[in-house]
Amino acid sequence: MLTLSDRDAVTAALTDLTLDPVLRALITLRAWQIDTDRNNPLSDVLQIVVVHPGDPPEVILKAVSFPIILDRADQPGFEWMEDHGSWFELAYVLTDEAGMLVFVPDHPDTDPSLHAYCLKFAGRSVISTN
Repeated sequence: MLTLSDRDAVTAALTDLTLDPVLRALITLRAWQIDTDRNNPLSDVLQIVVVHPGDPPEVILKAVSFPIILDRADQPGFEWMEDHGSWFELAYVLTDEAGMLVFVPDHPDTDPSLHAYCLKFAGRSVISTN
C-alpha cells in the first residue's frame, strides 16, 4: 500500500524506480493536472492511494477510510474510473475541494473482490478462480 498525500511523497514515488513506470506516469499526469495551487498543501485537494498486489481488504479500507466496494450491484461508489490496462484508476470526490485517486493493479494477486469490481466496471470479463 502506498499513500501519497503531500508533494514530498509524490516526488519520492516519481523517483522510485522500483515502482511500475506506467504507475509513475499516471501519478505524474494526475499530480500535474490537479496540483495547480502551490500555495496550499497538496492534501487540501488530492490524496493518492496505490493498492499493491497482496494488500488485504482491511489495509485498503484503512488507507482510504471508506469501503471501496459497495453492496449496490450496478452502482459504483466512485465518481469515475479509467482502465489503463495494467492499472485501474478510481476517482472519489471527498469534499467540494478535495478528491482521492485510488490506483488498483490488474494483477492476479490483487484482492479478488476489488479486482473483480474493477474488471466489472471496466467492462472486462471477470475470471473466476474457483
